[in-house]
Amino acid sequence: MKISHLLQILLIFLCIYMIKIKDNLRVVISFSVFSLITAGVYYFLKAPDLALAEAAIGSAIIPLVYIIAISKQREFLVVSHISEEDDFFLNNDNLKGEGYKLLEEFTKHYNLKLVISHQKYDQLQGIFRTRNIDLVIEKCKKSDKYMLKGKKTSILMNKLEKLAEDQKKIKVIKIGEGEMDD
Repeated sequence: MKISHLLQILLIFLCIYMIKIKDNLRVVISFSVFSLITAGVYYFLKAPDLALAEAAIGSAIIPLVYIIAISKQREFLVVSHISEEDDFFLNNDNLKGEGYKLLEEFTKHYNLKLVISHQKYDQLQGIFRTRNIDLVIEKCKKSDKYMLKGKKTSILMNKLEKLAEDQKKIKVIKIGEGEMDD
């Protein structure tokens, strides 16, 4: 068996590994290793120019861009349609409510700053537009549950959904792109 065949099999296993892991930094590192192995495959298939380009761009420059982008994500913007005095944010003793504790634990897990805005969408100025909103909190009048609506494509929503499983009054709803009524 040729070395190029072994490297191709290794690439398949590396792809499966990248799909399974949830940590963004590990995905970027795995992508870099994937590009380096791909450069080796190109070299053994007698394409040294492609190997050199893949090694430089795929395993160095692109992962650097991803790491910079991940490091820039430091805030988790929540738009709330419920009042600040609601049970979600405060309990009877003016301590943090269950919902606020859930969001606080969630943002600590990802090392993010929790930013809660009680403004309407049209009052959000500057960079705070609909695409930058991570979560919307609403209260269902029929069931008296709090609905946490976030983008289905966000990896963060999976963790929030797991944290909220035990909460009886909180329901996490994943919404596809273009479905939000914002």
